[in-house]
Amino acid sequence: MARVTERASDQDGAADVGTLWTMRRDDHTARCALFACADEWEVRVLVDGETMLSERCARSDQAFAHAETWKGRLAAQSWRQIIPARPLAGVPLPL
Repeated sequence: MARVTERASDQDGAADVGTLWTMRRDDHTARCALFACADEWEVRVLVDGETMLSERCARSDQAFAHAETWKGRLAAQSWRQIIPARPLAGVPLPL
């Protein structure tokens, strides 16, 4: 992967609206983040907080397609997806 030095908190006004998936390999964590920009979406893969991949898309479905493609490529390189555990029924969530 080509490294792009950029932080999730952008100077261009892009707002991080959520994580699409998270993967782990060894001591590294990759997060696919969806950003809302002025008139488009941006999807980024951040590894240990640094942007490794980034693509701007006019439509959200294009951003989701890029995210899925990148997830597949990482999985092929021995990255494993982290699935959050569901809270148990009747157990209060921590505040």
